[in-house]
Amino acid sequence: MQMCTVVRMMCCTAFATFFLLGVASGQTALQISSCLTKEQNLQMSCKFTPATNPKLPKTCYYMTENKLIGNSNSSIAPDNTFKNRANVSMTDTTCELYLKGFSDDKPKNYTCVIKQNDSPVSIMAVVDKSKLQTCSAWCVVQHSGAALLLTFLTFPLLSELI
Repeated sequence: MQMCTVVRMMCCTAFATFFLLGVASGQTALQISSCLTKEQNLQMSCKFTPATNPKLPKTCYYMTENKLIGNSNSSIAPDNTFKNRANVSMTDTTCELYLKGFSDDKPKNYTCVIKQNDSPVSIMAVVDKSKLQTCSAWCVVQHSGAALLLTFLTFPLLSELI
């Protein structure tokens, strides 16, 4: 009778683990985070799930108050307010903004737009300079907490199966 309970528990644990991993990999929502560098510059990171077709061209850009801050496509010029101050770079899963001379006293909406196919996706964040954390490794861990939590939760579950 006890062996049956152990086997059932192992099956439930395996199912829960695969379910959690499936849910995590199936999410397509964007994640946005921001921090303030020691030099008082704004650093934003917009994480996204890459398209299933890697051959599709990808671009990303950041906007505020209907003004283009920067674009990963260097042939598109930003608004004059941000000219020579913003740098946008893109990797397989992240769009990064580095804005020099960040001096906004009032909170502003910043929008990250990712275009991988015909329908772009976007996410907005309200950035308040007085509430921004200083950029550090701990800041990165805090903003990627869901992945970290998933890692810590699935490891003990998987170790029980072995």
